[in-house]
Amino acid sequence: MTVALVAVAEGRQVEALLTAFVLAFPGCQVLAVRQARHVGAPGNGGAIIAAYETLYVLDGAGQGLRFFELVFGGWGCAGDTEYVTAQAFLNEEHEGPEHVSPNDNNDYTLSKIGKHNVIITVLPNREYSTSRTASIASDIMHSFPNVRIGLMVSISSSAPSRKHDIRLGDIVVSAPRNGKSGVLQYDFSKTIQNRSFQQTGVLNQAPAVLRAAVNGLKAQYESKGHRHEEDINNILQKKPRLQKKYGRPGPSSDRLYQSEVVHPVDDDSSCVAACGTDLSKLIPRSERTQDEDNPTIHYGVIASGNQLMKDASVRDKLAAEEDILCFEMEAAGLMNHFPCLVIRGICDYSDSHKNKEWQGYAAMVAAAYTKDLLYRIAPNRVEAEKKIGEILSDLHEVAEEHRDVARENCNITKEILQAQKDLAKERLRDATYEWYKDRVEARVEGTYIWFLKHENFQTWLNQESGPLLVLADPGYQDQNTVRQALCALLHQLFSQKPSLIEHAIIQFRKDGQGLINSTESLWKVLRNAMKDPQAGPIIIVLDALDECNPLEFPDLMRNVESQFRSDQLGHSKPKYLLTCRPYKQIVSKFRRLLGAFPNIRIPGEEESETISQEVNRVITHRVNQLPLSPNIKSHLEKRLRGITHRTYLWAYLVFDNLEEDDFIKTPTGVQSAIAALPTSVNQAYDQILNKSKSEERPIVRKVLSIILAASRPLTLSEMKIAVNIDATSQSIHDIGLEDKEDFKSRLRSYKIYFLHQTAREFLLADLASPTTVPSGLRWHHSITKHHAHAVLAEACVLYLNFFNSDVSLPTDANVEAGHSVDSWFVDSDSDDSYAFLDYSAKTWGAHFREAGIIDNAAIIPFALRICDPDSKSYTVWFRIYWKTTRIRTTKYFTDLMLASYYGHHVVVKVLLEKGDDIDSKDNDDTTGHEAIVKLLLEKGADVESKGKNGRTPLSWAAEKGHEAIVKLLLEKGADVESKGNKCRTPLLWAAQTGRDAIVKLLLEKGADVESKDKDGRTPLSWAAEKGHEAIAKLLQRKSQ
Repeated sequence: MTVALVAVAEGRQVEALLTAFVLAFPGCQVLAVRQARHVGAPGNGGAIIAAYETLYVLDGAGQGLRFFELVFGGWGCAGDTEYVTAQAFLNEEHEGPEHVSPNDNNDYTLSKIGKHNVIITVLPNREYSTSRTASIASDIMHSFPNVRIGLMVSISSSAPSRKHDIRLGDIVVSAPRNGKSGVLQYDFSKTIQNRSFQQTGVLNQAPAVLRAAVNGLKAQYESKGHRHEEDINNILQKKPRLQKKYGRPGPSSDRLYQSEVVHPVDDDSSCVAACGTDLSKLIPRSERTQDEDNPTIHYGVIASGNQLMKDASVRDKLAAEEDILCFEMEAAGLMNHFPCLVIRGICDYSDSHKNKEWQGYAAMVAAAYTKDLLYRIAPNRVEAEKKIGEILSDLHEVAEEHRDVARENCNITKEILQAQKDLAKERLRDATYEWYKDRVEARVEGTYIWFLKHENFQTWLNQESGPLLVLADPGYQDQNTVRQALCALLHQLFSQKPSLIEHAIIQFRKDGQGLINSTESLWKVLRNAMKDPQAGPIIIVLDALDECNPLEFPDLMRNVESQFRSDQLGHSKPKYLLTCRPYKQIVSKFRRLLGAFPNIRIPGEEESETISQEVNRVITHRVNQLPLSPNIKSHLEKRLRGITHRTYLWAYLVFDNLEEDDFIKTPTGVQSAIAALPTSVNQAYDQILNKSKSEERPIVRKVLSIILAASRPLTLSEMKIAVNIDATSQSIHDIGLEDKEDFKSRLRSYKIYFLHQTAREFLLADLASPTTVPSGLRWHHSITKHHAHAVLAEACVLYLNFFNSDVSLPTDANVEAGHSVDSWFVDSDSDDSYAFLDYSAKTWGAHFREAGIIDNAAIIPFALRICDPDSKSYTVWFRIYWKTTRIRTTKYFTDLMLASYYGHHVVVKVLLEKGDDIDSKDNDDTTGHEAIVKLLLEKGADVESKGKNGRTPLSWAAEKGHEAIVKLLLEKGADVESKGNKCRTPLLWAAQTGRDAIVKLLLEKGADVESKDKDGRTPLSWAAEKGHEAIAKLLQRKSQ
């Protein structure tokens, strides 16, 4: 037997000890004799010593020999404050270890608390992180492998809530809740970007002996209370120099501010000076009574990450989602390397109001609790625990056994995730932007030099982020919805930076196919992707903003402007290149952006002479490409340069005409060809369309109407059906479709390409000014918007009605097996008969509404059949369309509800005349169409009618931003304080969703600015969290 010998009683003579030992155990070899306060490893690292293994020692009274195992507990501290308080509660303090592991840089205090030998260590100065803690835990186990239990004792930031009244100076102890170990590891950066809790680790529980001791101590405190305050005061009396830093601060310094009250950035003054003590800014809390513990001990989940939590709104959200009690930065680094109990003293509220005044006292109460806990644990209970190194070794063996299974599951998961990424990316291709990009011709050398050399362009190019506004003629592309633009931007971004598509996957899982139809969700994905550190610098080009839908433009500008706010930038470095025509009414919409960035404007309209010279370069370039003799080229170039009001678009159209026209290649022939050339863009369009034969012009006009009204460019197969369908068609196979190639050839002969906004302006009669002098052009302003939508609405409605005939529909099983309804039909037929199904199902309602159908229109009976839930056309339409929305489906739809939802005023009128129930409701109970609401109210609908979620029409209209309907409902006496199941008023919904005009309307009607929902949130709280600055300021003014 080889042993190391330790004398428990300090000062015992070594000779007497050796004599007694040898007499008792003849034949034993004694390697070393050490006093209990000297604990460490021999220099050669090969011997067994007291701190590591079983040994035989004399008891303190010298009453002979007995068997004893020396066991250490580990106590980790996050900072010097905690280190001081830990040492203040020691019964005995021993000398430091003589030997530790060669690479161990920790500082240790060896001590005794109660009957337990304890190692106390501390993190290096200011090195607070989960990874640093993990490294320290590893060093402890190498130097002290006999350690059996661990404690992580420190200060922390709390997450107070209605459920958990946590105050400064309270104690939080990690405890399992809802399947979690007591410590939850999360990624703080993802939290800030996505406003969603991202768990990144599953952590071990504390050892059983500690969990049992916690429960025992909890029962003891409940019965008898604790003596923490008395214990702390005793220590401070013995060590008065600790009083100032470690004594309990006055109660007035414990202030919990409302979540929306933020300490000014870079303001080092106190919270009292910077934020004030106005009661309206503080969350009211009653004083604790004498029968309540003070400090109070709370038990539950502690969140551990790699950055401080300093955002109250994020704190509240994460605390509500995961029932978190406090946030810290060390415990996650321990739990899988050094299973332990986490004990935290609370020193601030995880917001911008840092409170260093409470840090010393918070460390004291945490140490006081730890002392009580150790006194409660019997030494033999610790001896029965496995060494932490052995526990982790066992876990390692289990992990080895499951490694292959985990790797296989990981591969499967990766394949599934990749499939989801591919699907999400493919969905974003909806905008067909690539087709437009391919139509843009290469820049002619020497053009746009004025722009590239402009001082404002160079400034923008060299700065990290910011917008640049270019005022000039628009380009060739025609893509006028924000939704389409966002889809195009995201598809390009994810194609170049595939890792960023994770942000689309998160939203795609929430919204499904409805993602690409929600501009709000698409903006959210774009913002989060640009904030990702992997994104790097991003330049976004938004061309021809004057073509944007006027109803969408304010939201577009708000989202662009918000990305340059300091609180939104983060890692993001966005640059926006914005172009629009130089019209005053359009430029005025950029007032705020121009005010924030005074050097962002490049007025292209002031460069007309320079641009004319650049158009001459284009003329020279294009003339040289024509197969003409040098003399003819020179003559043609000279004549073209002599035409006034030359523009890029005019040059494009003219050369397109010349390349198609078979003119005589002589000076006289060139002169004739030039004389026939259009002198304006409108003349060019008229000439192109006049080339069609007279008998073909009705079809040409129909095609133009369809292109004008279509929500996206139709495919050739879709256009073929839309053009050929009419009221005489009886079935889906009765349309008389010609061969695709023949149709393509015939369609191409019309030369109809809406590559430019001016083509739309040329055709649409709605855009003609009342004072416009007739141009004499056959096609100019010849199609109204109502007519264009009526053409496409008729095609869609008639097409969907074909499915009421003898057509086999896919079963629920077919759809659930992964077949979409439209793909099921397409796969079942060899021709293009079903190519128009997807477009018709998704857009017929919008076209029908925009067409302004009159009461006795022949199309109404067909529309009624689609709205009938018992018809086949309804089944086909509903299954396709509803997947594109983010609204929950319901089996309680009626034809009146569907017509109301779509805003089909005339259909609703017919149904009401039939006697349909005007108060029938679906899950969401809203239409959003002023004429429909007005009609329903005129027919006696209840203005306070509530759905199963308790919300009124005013509540829904306020959330969705339907200003006209809000006005209408308020005029009818709607209750501005009505609350649904979430106790949210219309004002709260409007503030949360950023509806500025509606917030003003509700406030004018006396809406309560201090109303609170079931989570205690006010309208101001929601507006501040969502970044609606104007609303937040308005609500603050109203509350003062």
